[in-house]
Parts: sequence; structure tokens; C-alpha cells
Amino acid sequence: MTLSYFDSVKRRVRTDDWDWESLGRSTWTKIKEHILAGDQERAVELVDYLLPEGKRVHDLFCDWTYGLLTYVAEKYGEEEVYHIQRATAALVVGGLLKAIESLTVPEYVALLAETMRSHRCGPGELGDFRIVEEQDRFVMSFDPCGTGGRMRRRGELDGTPPRTEPPHNLGLTKQPYPWSWGKAGVPYYCTHCCIMTEIIPIEEIGYPLRIVEYPDDPKGECRWIMYKDKDLIPEEYFLRVGLKKGGD
Repeated sequence: MTLSYFDSVKRRVRTDDWDWESLGRSTWTKIKEHILAGDQERAVELVDYLLPEGKRVHDLFCDWTYGLLTYVAEKYGEEEVYHIQRATAALVVGGLLKAIESLTVPEYVALLAETMRSHRCGPGELGDFRIVEEQDRFVMSFDPCGTGGRMRRRGELDGTPPRTEPPHNLGLTKQPYPWSWGKAGVPYYCTHCCIMTEIIPIEEIGYPLRIVEYPDDPKGECRWIMYKDKDLIPEEYFLRVGLKKGGD
């Protein structure tokens, strides 16, 4: 196993001495092989390599989604950003609502934690974030979130500029909408959290799956709040997305 530095992407890439058969084998498999062979140094080296290897496609598809939403906004009007997400939400959220409802709140928090570790949140894009249990709720804090938050800051791993700035210039809401938490200047990508985890669940099951505290400052933390009892969720979180608690 060898890692070679590629100046074009400013990081090391597995080259394995240009052994094409080896290059087609999973890095997970190679790590296990080195562990079983007692080669701890190589195993740790590959564990560190897994981060940029795994994030490459993750970040590409997140940025691609953001680019598609920006195209929709520019060509058809930004109100269509909401409609296209509503139209596709059934494919993502529809079948999950009942399954999530069957979970206890701690189980749901554990499932969310798994998701956000894989999103590589936090400093160094390693997947680290804070979970705090309070008397009536759980709070997850991301600095930054590994998707929308990463897009609003300079990349720590690749050094690329925020996607909201040149040369990318991906779109922000030009005015406040219920589907952007009543705020202008929200990346179109970030609005999926409002639509898919707040608005649609309120409509379908009567309460948000989680409450998002979106930071106006890109340097700020994004926070998710999960109340232990849905009846304790303050009405303000319903009103800000244009809905009412316990009603139409």
C-alpha cells in the first residue's frame, strides 16, 4: 500500500505502486489486512486517508445538489426551490416518518448522530460534534455542519472558498420565506432542513422531527433540538414556518 501526493488536488491518493488489482480493493479491506498483519503504522495511515477518500464523493454530491437548486432558482424563480423539494421529499422522507415515530427520542438522537458523523461535521471535518441532554430536550451542535455549514466556510481539507462566494456563487434566498425559517440570505441547500424535517413532518404527524437553529453568521454553530415530549415544543417553532401547533 502506498500513498502518493497529487499536487493538482493538494492531497495524497492511494497508488499502491500502480498495482491495478490492489487499487480496486476497498480501503476498509486494506485496513483490516494491515491490522491482522500487525502493521499498525500502515493501518493508522489508511484510517487517516479514509477521511478525504470518503468525503470526495460526499462533498461532490452535496455541492451538485446545491448547484441544481441554484439553477432552478435562477431559471424559474426561487419559489420553485420550495416546490421542487416538496415534489421530491416523498422519495426521501415519506417512508421514514412512521419508522421514526416508532423510535424513542434517545434512539432517534442516536440515529441522527450516526448520520452527522458520516457527514463529517466539526473541526477538521472529522465528524465530531456535541450532544447535550437537557431536562426537556436533546441539543446537537455542529461547528460547522458537514454539509450546509461546510459550504458556507472555506474548506478545512481542500482549502476551497465558500460555495456562496466566487467562483461558485451558489444561491441564497433573496427574501424571507416560511421554508427558510423566515430569513433571507439562507443557502438554498440549507432550506431542505426546514422543508423536510420541520414543515412536512408538522403537516403529516403534527410536529417537527427536529428543530433547526440556523446561524446567520457562517462562523456560528448550527444546532438541532429534539424535545423529549412533542407537546413541549414551543409554538414559535411552528409559526416561523407558517404553521400552527396542533391545528391547521
